[in-house]
Amino acid sequence: MTRASSQAASSDIAVTGDDDRLALEGVLDIRTLADAQRALRPRLERHPKRSLDIGNLRGLDTPGALFLCGLRERGVQLTGTLAEHQSLLDLVCGLDLKPLPKTASVPRWRELVIQLGKGADDAWHDMHDIITFVGRAANATGLALIKPHLLRPASISRQVSETGINALPIVGLMAVMISVVIGYQGVAQLRQYGGEEFTIDLVAVSMLREMGVLITAIMVAGRSGSAFTAEIGVMKARQEIDALEVMGLAPLHMLVVPRLIALVITLPLLTFFADVMGIIGGAMISQWLLHVAPLQYLDRVHHAVDTSDLFVGLVKAPVFAFFIAIIGCMHGLRVKGSAENVGRETTRAVVKAIFLVIVLDALFSVFFERVGL
Repeated sequence: MTRASSQAASSDIAVTGDDDRLALEGVLDIRTLADAQRALRPRLERHPKRSLDIGNLRGLDTPGALFLCGLRERGVQLTGTLAEHQSLLDLVCGLDLKPLPKTASVPRWRELVIQLGKGADDAWHDMHDIITFVGRAANATGLALIKPHLLRPASISRQVSETGINALPIVGLMAVMISVVIGYQGVAQLRQYGGEEFTIDLVAVSMLREMGVLITAIMVAGRSGSAFTAEIGVMKARQEIDALEVMGLAPLHMLVVPRLIALVITLPLLTFFADVMGIIGGAMISQWLLHVAPLQYLDRVHHAVDTSDLFVGLVKAPVFAFFIAIIGCMHGLRVKGSAENVGRETTRAVVKAIFLVIVLDALFSVFFERVGL
């Protein structure tokens, strides 16, 4: 009788034997299982009803035992089983192994309905969380204003510097650019009707009433709102907020109130600065396209706008600031503990704050139109 042997890629498993009897030698585990399958497959295809001696196996794990149980079910006789391997084989072969049921396919229209329902449910819970957090933050802020010893002037001053003074360059640049765009497009459209001089009115009114405060609020939401979420989120991930609570310090008073008060102070000031820079940008575009001197431009602006236009823009700023700070701090306190979660909550805070600013601006527009401002 001729004997043939094949060595698997791994030195831990070997298949030996002739046409009627095969033997496994070495260790049959998850590392050598693929090598054993490749070595046994051609032989079992030629002679499926043969015996397999596993008495020389030095090691056997659950995947290996599962493989041997599969061979037994196909008619291969296992011989020479060691006592320590027999108990594992009895356990694994005795399992009621059933294939996982197929997942029922869901029609596309049902997936769309499910996603819409999930989005509506998430929006409802987010609205509930925002209202709850608004109440808690308003209560903590009111308590701090009633009891000044709860205020933290150093924290408020630092937040005013970071959210206000450091934001002046980008806010001023954005205001000038927006006023230039409005002026350029206004001249291009009104010149067809011979009314390009009304571009000055367009730039002044739009900057004071809408664009100044809106662009500033969006910029602050992306800049300061995201910073609030990231700072508080990292503190939450490092369990620093838990440490504050252990020491008897309320996170709302320590982290939320200073940021809220600072942003309510700085956003109206940034809005006024944006209005001034927008007027300057309008003067630049008027000088360039309409050849209007600065003094003539200021005189036209004086007759085009009044105090109510400035009031309409500035009165929105504290409301926008309040909700931007609320959204940023709320999502920072939602962080669960990973860097990925910090990034996810920061993104959600920025998107939600910008969306809420635009919605509030639309509501303000309707309100002021109804009251005649």
